[in-house]
Amino acid sequence: MKRASPVQLRRSLEVASALVKHGINFVCMPVVDEADGVNLASQASERLERLAVLAEAAEQRT
Repeated sequence: MKRASPVQLRRSLEVASALVKHGINFVCMPVVDEADGVNLASQASERLERLAVLAEAAEQRT
């Protein structure tokens, strides 16, 4: 297992903090390697985009 760099860890904490600040529930996932990290980040981005679409739709209904 390759250890994450301090920069990578700091970025992870910033992202987790932002999700908590906005009230978004999330699951912490360990990253196996760089390709896995890219894949997980892509999935997270897609999910956040879906959440944004849902939030916009809910706003328009009210």
